[in-house]
Amino acid sequence: MGAVEEHATEADAAARRRTAWLAAGVIVAFAAALLIWAGRDPDAFVAELGIGADIPPRGWIVAGLVAAGYTAYTLWAVPQIRPVVSEISWFRALAIPLAVGSGLVEEMFFRHILMTSFAHGGLGTVAQVLLSALAFAAVHTIWVVFGRSWTAALPILLSTFALGVLMSLVYLASDRVVLPAVIAHAAINLVIEPGLLLNSARQAVARSSSSPPPPPALGDPSPNRGAR
Repeated sequence: MGAVEEHATEADAAARRRTAWLAAGVIVAFAAALLIWAGRDPDAFVAELGIGADIPPRGWIVAGLVAAGYTAYTLWAVPQIRPVVSEISWFRALAIPLAVGSGLVEEMFFRHILMTSFAHGGLGTVAQVLLSALAFAAVHTIWVVFGRSWTAALPILLSTFALGVLMSLVYLASDRVVLPAVIAHAAINLVIEPGLLLNSARQAVARSSSSPPPPPALGDPSPNRGAR
């Protein structure tokens, strides 16, 4: 293995460790939130989630279209994550609890709780959608810190705001039953989340790396040769 390939392999391993630790921390946080939330009154939690509720077919149709469309768009817009999607590894397996936890906690909070609170406060449907999506996007700018790239702030804000709007439409199409939005959100994250996190970690590792480039092979012309 050449020096360049070895350096790239080490950088990728460091990025995967960084992503795995972050994912593990987020999974623990989601699990704790769910235990506290559901533990107080499991029956009420199940009812709020919408299990057993009469959900109109259009809710499931919109949920499926949103999940497929947003996933396809992300894979097109960020081609670097495509290899991770088909990967079979312990790293990829982290997507399962991460997707379930994020789908449950985020949709229950940003759609069910926030939009219901806004409705009770007298806000119209459009305002409920926009404000909940804005809050959803603002929270997700934490990935800017993880990736150490302020230039990524606006794209992250816009993409997560769009996802928040789409999830709100799923919620409304389901007659404000949150279960289809939870499943759509979990399906999206199951496919794209590990790759997105790893891509951010790779960028962070690349920026923080202070290792000089490998020396040229013996016999290679020096870039400074002939300089005066």
